[in-house]
Amino acid sequence: MAGSAAEQAKAVAGEARQQVGSAVRDLRGRVREEGQGQTERLAGTVRQWADDLESMASNAPGDSPARGVVAQVADGGRRAADYLDQHGVDGLMGDLQDFARRRPGAFLGGAVLAGLVAGRLMKAGKAVQSGDGDARRSAPDTGEAALPPGTPPRTELPEYPEYPRVV
Repeated sequence: MAGSAAEQAKAVAGEARQQVGSAVRDLRGRVREEGQGQTERLAGTVRQWADDLESMASNAPGDSPARGVVAQVADGGRRAADYLDQHGVDGLMGDLQDFARRRPGAFLGGAVLAGLVAGRLMKAGKAVQSGDGDARRSAPDTGEAALPPGTPPRTELPEYPEYPRVV
């Protein structure tokens, strides 16, 4: 009887191990699919931005110094989108891991910088969503002209003789 209980426990443990392994494989597959979808969307967005920048560069005056810079940024964006299309999320992760192994200091510095930028963007996005984005920079729109501090409010309307008075 004790032998059959031990065998049953081993069988249950083995089946649980198989189910956990299956769940982990399914989860990895879903994460990979979602990552691939996000990568494809990112590549499309970067490509659209690159096309928009190229359009801006082609419409800029020929002697504009910004024209060359914008065209270079557009070209870099197109190359980044092509890279994402060709290598996908696996290639991107592999390249990041290789870079982190070769230059850990630069990788950590870039990660800190990216974290700071992401934090600032999130903070700015939160301020815009809550309506506080411009509240600190401009006075509320009351429909009246701003008066210098200490100016008493006007209680009577000015008279304009060339216009009839409306009562």
